[in-house]
Amino acid sequence: MNTIRVNLSKNAYPVIIGANLLVQAGARIRREGIVQKNALVVSQKEVSSLYEKTLLESFKKEGIDASIFLTPPAKSSEAAKSKDVFWKLIERMAALDGKNKSLFLVALGGGVIGDLTGFAASVYRRGVPYIQIPTTLTAQVDSAIGGKTAIDLPEGKNLLGSIYQPRIVLSDTNTLKSLPEKRFSEGFAEVIKYGVIEDGSLFSTLEKSGKAKIVQHPKLLEEVIARCVKIKARVVSLDELDQKNIRIVLNFGHTAGHALEAASSFSHAYTHGEAVAIGMLVACDISTRLGLLKDPSLSARLETLLIKFGLPVFYKNIETRLILEAMGYDKKSEAGKNRFVLPIRLGKTQIVRDIPQEIITESLLKRKR
Repeated sequence: MNTIRVNLSKNAYPVIIGANLLVQAGARIRREGIVQKNALVVSQKEVSSLYEKTLLESFKKEGIDASIFLTPPAKSSEAAKSKDVFWKLIERMAALDGKNKSLFLVALGGGVIGDLTGFAASVYRRGVPYIQIPTTLTAQVDSAIGGKTAIDLPEGKNLLGSIYQPRIVLSDTNTLKSLPEKRFSEGFAEVIKYGVIEDGSLFSTLEKSGKAKIVQHPKLLEEVIARCVKIKARVVSLDELDQKNIRIVLNFGHTAGHALEAASSFSHAYTHGEAVAIGMLVACDISTRLGLLKDPSLSARLETLLIKFGLPVFYKNIETRLILEAMGYDKKSEAGKNRFVLPIRLGKTQIVRDIPQEIITESLLKRKR
């Protein structure tokens, strides 16, 4: 078991990584000083059916009365971050609260559930406590940590959001056993991202081990997750509110990736991790065209590694024009000028602003099939 602390001046909290944490959830939540007696667990049917019983039993032992809010079934999990689902959640919270119940929220699921739950927690009564219990690799290594919460608008991803920290993150690695191959692969896109931006040793470990070995060895998987969390915890502690140009490094691959998701109308065409995989290669190509990439082998190594982990390296059936339009809504833009996180070499990146449109277009077209 690994415990990593996100060291913030006012909102510090632990990220606990290990097996069998769901049975301890109630006790660990109480240990963090959450005194509310009523929990609203936000989840999806597929996840809740697997873990709801264990979680609620752990709550009951601590005198916590829990209710469940399930997001509506949809073709894409991203649909749970719509304004309609968000409002239904707020109404459910108000109905429970109206019965003199002091609430805290629990996000039981992947990054989409974490984003939705965190945003609702941040705005209801100007903030109620919430807990992250991530059940996907993407969420355990990335989205559950750092307090970025949001819902989507038709124009783009995560356009309505806030930074609001959870009180504790419980990453039970046993929950990853139920992940389909595709969902496991997409989580490794974020792991690979950490290797590129900061941890060349992690990148090499991924190259040598491959997905099957990591997935089949629980201790190795836990260590990989912990290495990613340590990087994110350190970056977030330096730039909690994303105002110092430090935290943006975590968005390597996300500018083109988020735009690809938006251009496909957040359908099942590309998961978040798949879009980020393509976005990282687009960023590498932009860096090459600008003469910034000092290691000419990095692009090929990255492409090979993504393929090795079952991730796409090209997009298809989406107009490049729509991806470019979606980039216009990107939150990382400043005063209407784009900003990209570009690799210089393995473990080092640079923030570049106002990249000419033709270079971005050419790099996107290189990844189109």
